[in-house]
Amino acid sequence: RPSSQPAMGQSASSLYRLARGTPRPPTGPARTGNPLPVPTGTQLGLQYLSKSAGSTGLLSIVAPQTPDDADGTAKRAPIDLTLVIDRSGSMGRGKLAMVKRSITFILSQLNAGDRLALVSYDTKVRTDFELTACTEGEKRKMGAKVAEIRAGSMTNLSGGLEAGLDLQKGATRETVRSVFLLTDGLANAGMTTTDGIVKLVADARGKNSLVVVHTFGFGDDHNAEMLAAVAQAGGGEYVYVEKDENLGDSFAEALGGLASVVAQSISLTVSQPGGMERPRTQFPVVQEAGDWRVDISDLYAEERRDILVVMTEGTAKLRYYSILSSEWVTVELACTPRELTPDEIAAVDLAVARETTAAAMMQANEDAACGRLAEARQHLQDALLEAKAVAGDCEDIQRLQCDLNECLETVQTAAEYQSKGAKKLQWIGGGHGKQRSRGAECAYTNSVQRKMKSAASAM
Repeated sequence: RPSSQPAMGQSASSLYRLARGTPRPPTGPARTGNPLPVPTGTQLGLQYLSKSAGSTGLLSIVAPQTPDDADGTAKRAPIDLTLVIDRSGSMGRGKLAMVKRSITFILSQLNAGDRLALVSYDTKVRTDFELTACTEGEKRKMGAKVAEIRAGSMTNLSGGLEAGLDLQKGATRETVRSVFLLTDGLANAGMTTTDGIVKLVADARGKNSLVVVHTFGFGDDHNAEMLAAVAQAGGGEYVYVEKDENLGDSFAEALGGLASVVAQSISLTVSQPGGMERPRTQFPVVQEAGDWRVDISDLYAEERRDILVVMTEGTAKLRYYSILSSEWVTVELACTPRELTPDEIAAVDLAVARETTAAAMMQANEDAACGRLAEARQHLQDALLEAKAVAGDCEDIQRLQCDLNECLETVQTAAEYQSKGAKKLQWIGGGHGKQRSRGAECAYTNSVQRKMKSAASAM
């Protein structure tokens, strides 16, 4: 059961300040009315919206807020976090110093109920400290070890990642477990192929699916395709840290996510007599005897997941492990079309535009990687036209348009794509596809993450 730990997002020191990332451009009015608001209890909400049989319908899953104790601090599960950091030679140009300050911030936000481990790598892999309870005394010792890390030689990313995953063996559902992988370059020692490193992560997740891997690539020289694939295999997110000063926001938001996990091992199975089309989503989808199962790793407080489906009349079954009530929960819903309100119609239209945007960004990235820049631009322009065609000029639609235009700028030339486009298309497209904030202020950021980022900026 979640422990009553002190709320995250409280400043612990004024000795260091993390620069905040550049905010998104101002946008228009937010969409009014939410067909499925944030639940007030401890369980996930589930809703189906469709105006007629055979039309595109929307299955929405919404997570509740994290409950508070009597003193106002948020209840949460303990965290076991392993940091795997690149200390190769390229990290010596100020990046390692920023990483160290970010680890200092993470230490300030963890407490005695949490555990932290650190693996650093260049050509050689070193476990700087294993999972250790974050008491005040131990945090001082960990901070001293972090300060001793120096940049070295090459980049044995696979060795560092494998060591970090090994430290998470024996995970249980009483603890939120994660590995953060940080790098600024390419794997050039140990196992170096994307397929090989992805298999390493997939095998580890096959033995213990509770450990989620998030990857952070910063600067313009890292392999975004590999880091995105590693995060996908690890059930986590790829974050592009475009500038060193954005690293603080990225870490704060990721840590705030861990501190607000409310559900794990989520699956949504949809079916109807006679079969149905594959659901439209960026999450993994598996077909089982005519039914379709969408696998979602976890949900943070207040997050929602919108899955597009086309059916006449069917059923949806949601199954997940509730962190808040420490139990498996199954919810079944009859999916029947009905007359929709204007807000409900707007919700379906927005979900279609969002999924179209995410799919366009992923396809554009695939085309641009093969040198087909004109095709890449066309995918983004088509998605932009569809977003503009959605009724109402709400903040959510404006954000999609803004992000599509930003990505369009990065596929004008091969050089621009290699420098920025390969990263932004994966990062922004993945964020919209999974409706999860990834280090930039957006509609997917929850209240715990905002508090965490505020604490980082105040230090």
